[in-house]
Amino acid sequence: MLHKKITALIVALMMVLACAACGEDKSDDSSMTESLLESYMDSLCDYNIGGMNKCCMGKLDGFDDSPEAVKACQSLADRIEWECETISIDGNSAIAQIKITLPADFQAICSAALGDAIDTLDRKKEGSPADTLAAAIKKRAVKAKTVEISADVSMTKVNNKWYIIKSLGVNRIISDIRTATVAAFAVIGQ
Repeated sequence: MLHKKITALIVALMMVLACAACGEDKSDDSSMTESLLESYMDSLCDYNIGGMNKCCMGKLDGFDDSPEAVKACQSLADRIEWECETISIDGNSAIAQIKITLPADFQAICSAALGDAIDTLDRKKEGSPADTLAAAIKKRAVKAKTVEISADVSMTKVNNKWYIIKSLGVNRIISDIRTATVAAFAVIGQ
């Protein structure tokens, strides 16, 4: 009878440990995916493509833009706010649904800022056109209307590490910021 009690106790202990291990893996996956998403989205908000690439399996193209153009892109990205609504984990796959608040029209901001910069340069007849445009974009970005969009970010786990594998909505934001900014800087020859 003692043998049966010890066996039952050992079985119960093993079940508790197995359940604890399963729960621990799930919470580890939850915390790892949350941390990955936070790093990725914070890099977006800083216009840090290198930081975003550290989180991804597929890499975004890096660009050799002028420091002033990068500064202007950062001013636009700085207005982005995000919130994770849910992260659904299924084995080695996860999907995060996020809500992003961002300037409504990057192209309009940069076009208006270009007009502001040209007016300023015409009046002052001095100063760096690139610095003037970067400052004008920053000023317009602060005042810009915002919109709210939803995006899905797909993740996968490889060798116990999570990576972003797809985030078309977020990638489009980076592209829209850069395209509008570079177009404005091209007009002033920068």
